[in-house]
Amino acid sequence: MARVYANVAEYEAFTGETAPANAGRLLARASRLVDRAMVAAIYDTTAAGYPSDSDVLAGFRDATAAQVQVWASRDAAASGNDPVNSPWTSVSAGGLSFSRQSAPVATVDDTALTAEAVEILEGLGLERVIW
Repeated sequence: MARVYANVAEYEAFTGETAPANAGRLLARASRLVDRAMVAAIYDTTAAGYPSDSDVLAGFRDATAAQVQVWASRDAAASGNDPVNSPWTSVSAGGLSFSRQSAPVATVDDTALTAEAVEILEGLGLERVIW
């Protein structure tokens, strides 16, 4: 079974925001990205594969929440729930014409950790295996 490093309550505590409706799925996906980023890191684990050190576990949790926060913000903007931050898809000057993206679009950002998530994980100072 895949490890999930943060739950909805932990996400809300970290971000100070209400979790999106699909938070469970996003937290699971972000946790997989954290696992992938930390594949060469050396740390003790529990029998279930979670970091046994509470500071390392907290770092994994916070990195997961930071990742989901970016996805949730982007998806809210793209869905029209956050029109101020919604991306422009078309802008004209003569005669003024504006358009915003009408639905969330997957981007390359969906497969890489955000800068904040990377900073959190690097801040743990874990040794890494060199392949």
